[in-house]
Amino acid sequence: MNLKMLNMTIASLVLSVSGFANANLVLQADLSVENTITVTATSGTSLADASGGDSIGFYLADFFDASFGSLSDIFVSGNLTSANNTSDGTPNLFSFSSDAGLNIFSFTDDADMTFTAGELAFSGQATWTVSAAHYASALNGAQGGNVFAPADDIGDLANAALIGTWEVVGAATDVPEPSTLAILALGLMGLASSRFKK
Repeated sequence: MNLKMLNMTIASLVLSVSGFANANLVLQADLSVENTITVTATSGTSLADASGGDSIGFYLADFFDASFGSLSDIFVSGNLTSANNTSDGTPNLFSFSSDAGLNIFSFTDDADMTFTAGELAFSGQATWTVSAAHYASALNGAQGGNVFAPADDIGDLANAALIGTWEVVGAATDVPEPSTLAILALGLMGLASSRFKK
């Protein structure tokens, strides 16, 4: 009986840690198509209230490695926006050559973009083509980090709010998600439990 209770306790801990790890994931960047960046909103909620002009936008910290120059991109399609705002269907990318972050701006016709703590942070998806050098730099970047708003570069972070986190998906550098690890752990616990019963 004690082994059964121990297994149930461990299972609930693994699942709660797995859910917590993704609780503030608000954006995913798909790099599976060469020279293309697709950013998709998740069901993650904003960690803070924030507002500001969409001409400043929001900032994905450490998106690139140190080898890139000024960003050149071509908008393909999409409606990515802050969830409290209506998309104008034309989100833009920006990055300074001395800043590894990625800025997304000009995505709504509303006067200000807004985020509300505890509510959905973003909605939609957008795709851009970028140079081979920028694509390689994104592949070699941090693969995940913080999202700040309003902010267009690293110099704005002192006055910006932490909205949540972003992560790369669909690239060769993918690692298993915590939920996958939780399922694996549960399977191993089941095997161990059946061994102890014998």
